[in-house]
Amino acid sequence: MLIQKQYSITIFLFLALVSAAFGQPGNEVIEYNTFIKAAPGKLTVETSCLIQVNNKQSDWITAIEIPYRAGDKLDVLEATVLDRNGKVVRSLKKKEIVSRSFISQGTFFEDSYVSEFDLKWHEYPYRVKYSYRKVMDQFLHVASWYPVLYTNVPTRKASLEVQLPLDYKVNIRFPDAFTYKADTLENSCALSWQILGVEPVASEVFAPPVQEGIPHVKIVPEEFNYELKGSFKSWASYGDWLNRINTGLDVLPQSEQFVVERLTRGITDKRELIKILYHHLQDHTRYINVSIDAGGLKPYPASYVCTNKYGDCKALTIYMKALLKQVGIESFYTIIHADANPVQFEPEFPSHQFNHVVLCVPLDGDTLWLENTTSHLPYNYLGTFTQNRYALAVGNSGSKLVKTPSLSLEDVLENTTYTYALNQEGEGTLNILANLRGEAFENLRYLQHEYSEKDQQRAISESINVTYAEMLSWQINQEDRDLPLLQLQMALKVNSQLRRLGNSLVLSPNALKLPRLESAGSRTAPLRINYPVNKQDSITYLLPFANQYKTKLPLDVAIESKFGRYREQYQEADGRISVKRSFQLFAGNYPIEEYPHFYDFIESVKESQKKSAIVLNPN
Repeated sequence: MLIQKQYSITIFLFLALVSAAFGQPGNEVIEYNTFIKAAPGKLTVETSCLIQVNNKQSDWITAIEIPYRAGDKLDVLEATVLDRNGKVVRSLKKKEIVSRSFISQGTFFEDSYVSEFDLKWHEYPYRVKYSYRKVMDQFLHVASWYPVLYTNVPTRKASLEVQLPLDYKVNIRFPDAFTYKADTLENSCALSWQILGVEPVASEVFAPPVQEGIPHVKIVPEEFNYELKGSFKSWASYGDWLNRINTGLDVLPQSEQFVVERLTRGITDKRELIKILYHHLQDHTRYINVSIDAGGLKPYPASYVCTNKYGDCKALTIYMKALLKQVGIESFYTIIHADANPVQFEPEFPSHQFNHVVLCVPLDGDTLWLENTTSHLPYNYLGTFTQNRYALAVGNSGSKLVKTPSLSLEDVLENTTYTYALNQEGEGTLNILANLRGEAFENLRYLQHEYSEKDQQRAISESINVTYAEMLSWQINQEDRDLPLLQLQMALKVNSQLRRLGNSLVLSPNALKLPRLESAGSRTAPLRINYPVNKQDSITYLLPFANQYKTKLPLDVAIESKFGRYREQYQEADGRISVKRSFQLFAGNYPIEEYPHFYDFIESVKESQKKSAIVLNPN
């Protein structure tokens, strides 16, 4: 058995002995206990919870959900309500338990289900107590255990006990926040972890995911049997297992082979072949979560997608792999964690740390990346959800960890031009031309693809950072489907753009949208900027009456920081006032000790924008 202790600055929870007496505000988890018994081919998990509800606003916590997967055996052992005196006033009936399919954001496991029931009561305070047992014969983790039920609810006491056969090899990782104990029994070993007073973890701006701030225990078997025998001894051994369960799936039926031949006839350039076949996938299939055998890890074959014209991320990737195989192009089924703010990957701890699949295509010293679940994103585009992270590329001759490319400042550039034509009352028109890349491009492209025109207009109108404006017309243009750039044009009617200050007029350029940060004193998390920000604004005011006034412009601004930079420049000539601004934020990870400097940088930019008023004084 290998035990590794992980120390991390992302652990912000603290231990505190807090009274569990009635009368605390909101709700709280009084006890949360988990017992796990592991053996080759069988995992038994028993969980018991005692939750206190102190007022009506906290009743939401009594809606209990127990997740499980197809093939698991789930039994609810106890579910009761206790009054303030500890007397049982309600016991759950079996007919009150409802099971349904459950699809989460992650797309790797799609055979997920949930059993749910409600233990609400009408006299406060009260407690709900429930326990359940799950038995699994296929599993990749012995435990991936967090000592909380809800990140926004305090847990007074939590414990994990794991019983393992003496010869059962596992890799274990946990931080020092736990009280840990190991005992050897006659034919097994008993491992236990306990923690007291786990307080809620707040979600903070530019911070790691909340779960990184919660101490947790990971136990991974060195060898497992999940449809086929596999191993976590190394990333190569895990990739070999994935490769074996995928064997024979990337074969096209003859009818689809004819389609590929017709589409690619006479074309020899490999990049063009890949693009044509990728467009074929985008135009003739759609992404849908489907229930898969073997725990959601084995894809449906390419023939399934050919017949049904849909599939999950695994099936669509296998289908795309089969299309390329048909024209002699090798590609690699690649598992990855998809999220704009992913949990930090642990490359030295081989285990299942993924929730999505993409296709990796090495080509002439370059690598192409194909996201096969979206019909609206460009060819060879990995956006904010899959950029700059580890992934496991699976191949016949060996599997290995690879790193996806990072988004650069140029990749995320948002260039917006505002042209105002105003009269002396501050009324007139505003034309906006925005060239959008990166996250803004992805969001607008999704909006364009998934929403009605009416809903698109509503969302675009709400996003405009201009006061006293009414949308007259708008249009979205994309020069090429494979160009990661969208152009948004808008025409607006505006008023109240000028303020009177005595006989003077004041123009206040619309400010950049910047995050509202936690103060340096209240921040608990380190700083994580997963991808850069790059905004350039050009604002022009056309003022035909300007010759009646003398213009006083603010001073130009230049703010430099290790975290980014900000610029403001002002010009005036012939009734035209121009404001140029640029704001850049660099990707990076920084310890909490550096957060005050980041806070000062952002606040200095905000303060500069407050002083950006342009004053027109009468001649």
